Amino acid sequence: MTKKNLIIVILLLAVIDLMAAGWYTARRIEASGRSQNLFDQRDSTEVIAMADTVTSANQADVFDKPQHNTYYFTAKTPSIKGDESSYYTSTKHVKVRWPLKVNGNDDLTELNKELIKKAFDNSQSTLKDARYVFLNTPSFNKPVGDDYRTLVKAPRVFPVYGNVSQVLVFPYMTSQRLLVMEIEKVEYNGTMTVENTSYVHYDRMQQRVLSRLDILVADVDKESKLLKLINKKIDTLNKGRAENNLLQHALNVPAEVRCGKDGIVFQFKHGSISSGPIDILVDYDKLEPYLTKEFKLLQENNEGYWIYKNDNMKPEPLNPSQAAAPRAPAVTHKSNSYSGYGNKNYGSKNSGNSYGKKKYGRKSYGRRSYGRRGYKKSSYVTPARTTQKKYSGAKRRSGYHGYSGKRHWSRRRR
Repeated sequence: MTKKNLIIVILLLAVIDLMAAGWYTARRIEASGRSQNLFDQRDSTEVIAMADTVTSANQADVFDKPQHNTYYFTAKTPSIKGDESSYYTSTKHVKVRWPLKVNGNDDLTELNKELIKKAFDNSQSTLKDARYVFLNTPSFNKPVGDDYRTLVKAPRVFPVYGNVSQVLVFPYMTSQRLLVMEIEKVEYNGTMTVENTSYVHYDRMQQRVLSRLDILVADVDKESKLLKLINKKIDTLNKGRAENNLLQHALNVPAEVRCGKDGIVFQFKHGSISSGPIDILVDYDKLEPYLTKEFKLLQENNEGYWIYKNDNMKPEPLNPSQAAAPRAPAVTHKSNSYSGYGNKNYGSKNSGNSYGKKKYGRKSYGRRSYGRRGYKKSSYVTPARTTQKKYSGAKRRSGYHGYSGKRHWSRRRR
């Protein structure tokens, strides 16, 4: 080998070494996730990062035991002098099943911050402090200033004067990639009960909260097309609903969404497209043009969906003591069958009919029933609820009419 050839070989080896060193350095930077704009290959970097996280271990999430805390407040003076039912009252409930570990990680600072913000509307750093601030701040239907005190027992909740505010936080769904936490707020404001539900999506592998912008593309044109897609689904749902219970078209895409196995649920608050809150589910295959690249990759590597059972995570009744007490029996078909008219013991103790008794009805929640027509006089009006009831399509039978709509007077003539 001549001297000239030796020099050429050495130069070639040096060039090869430099190229290998550069390739190795670039791969290391990409693997560490610090090359977001390196050679404009951000999408490739995300794919590599996601592939690395998907193959990591998947551990079961750990939650604290369900906790229920309640505070009671009442005004010191009645709104109407001499009327004991005109005291303004405030009841506050908090029920939580709080996450302790997600996929083996117990440092949940970001998740805790988002849950506290959505559940309690404050910026406390811990659940204990955020819950205390919420519970220790009464919500009266009318400002009473400092003219109130705390109670050790639940006050009677009267219309107009009673307020019951509740916050519930619990896990809704989990999968290999996603943990979905549900926040439910229920408030009785003296007139009606208003329910609002929101969700927090948490990437179990990346250990970070996913906002709406991480799920759906922020684009005006696509937002308009997505709204048309949702209204098309509303038209489909209206085909199976009664004419007096049709859903209205949405004016905008709701901010609150819930991701699931088959698609995304869009949360419409009461009064937006119906008298009550409504969920509209749109499948992922139809939403594909409106999903971010990041969320598409997440869904492609996601499985193992599980819906949590939260039987004990339900709102408390307005008057728990009354809810536990037996209610007075309503007029049933049996009492209207007129089978006792031909009985000599009609109205007696053993006749199976209470019309002839001295006491016309049992006392329950301040309600009484008088006479055989069941006339009711009530000192407590049951507050209306705004929650939408599903229409089953079945028609209610009348206690006094048959299917033809005619009264069955022939039964009385027998």
